[in-house]
Amino acid sequence: MNMKSKISKTQLYFLMIQSQIGVGVLSLPSVTQKTAKGDAWITTIIAGIFIEMILVVYWLLLKRFPNLILTEFTKKIAGKGLGKILNFSFYMYFVLTACFAVIFIVNLINTWLLPLTPPWIISMLIMLASVYLAIDDIKIIARFFTLASFLILIIIILSILNFTQELDFQYVRPIGHSGFTNIFLGSSESIISMLGFEILLMSYPYVQGKEKGFLKTISLGNLSITFLYTFFVFTNLISFSPVIIKQIKEPLLYIFRGLSYQLIDRLDLIFISIWIVPMTTSVVAYLFMASKSISKKKSYSKLVVANGILIFCITLIPVDDLLLNKLSELIKYLSYIFAFGLPLFLLLVSYIFKKQEVDDV
Repeated sequence: MNMKSKISKTQLYFLMIQSQIGVGVLSLPSVTQKTAKGDAWITTIIAGIFIEMILVVYWLLLKRFPNLILTEFTKKIAGKGLGKILNFSFYMYFVLTACFAVIFIVNLINTWLLPLTPPWIISMLIMLASVYLAIDDIKIIARFFTLASFLILIIIILSILNFTQELDFQYVRPIGHSGFTNIFLGSSESIISMLGFEILLMSYPYVQGKEKGFLKTISLGNLSITFLYTFFVFTNLISFSPVIIKQIKEPLLYIFRGLSYQLIDRLDLIFISIWIVPMTTSVVAYLFMASKSISKKKSYSKLVVANGILIFCITLIPVDDLLLNKLSELIKYLSYIFAFGLPLFLLLVSYIFKKQEVDDV
């Protein structure tokens, strides 16, 4: 692996955070409250614990193939025939997830910021920026993600400002009152909002000194994401009554809309204008993964452009709220297969049949 394309563990940390945070944080409080009610903040903690278990699976799998990405070691584990089928399936999953993210961002911008702008223009601008970032090697992506991560501080500061308003902690009491079943169902929604860590399967060979501290770095990233999501969900729960929070799609934006100062008004619009960047990083991550999953070394840049055009064309299909919800459900079930099930399956097969990279040396 060329050292010029290597990324540091710090860049890996921010790469993971920016791949996970974005579109889901805005709607998650409303979605989880419908099932877990005042215990919705617990669902993000459970989701973080579950994801940590998956990250351990990733780590064990990647250690066996330290110089290969996902689509390379699938062929070694499952054979070339089945490996190609699995790789194409992963490719379709990455493309579909990227499409969902773009559609969500376009709808959000159309609803809150630019209601008169045609959706295709917004989608085109998002894809142009995503292709521009993803077309280079992962080191450029990691550098940009590191820089963009400082924008997360804005949402934290704005959320803290909300504590100057009237809040009601009775909405989250007593702890556990919604029951384990409802909390567990809510945690499945939290897991979907925290997707993006699959990028580790495509970036492991590019990490400097991955032999030491890799698991610690990605665990710290998962801990940070879990804390952020828990904090945002908890802030929303104590800001709105259970009846109101169910009726609004993006409660976090309504919090910012209610904040008004002498020199600054409509913080929700300012926030969306800034938050477009972290939301777009999710698209960049999945565009990168989709292109890597079917590319050869010399064809990667061309595939980024082709996949960018493909995703843009798919997002031109008219989508209403009902179809968007169905797409969200589809991605949720697919994520159980591709982000959780298949990596575990590959790990077990590699251990059973003693498949690892050193076998070919």
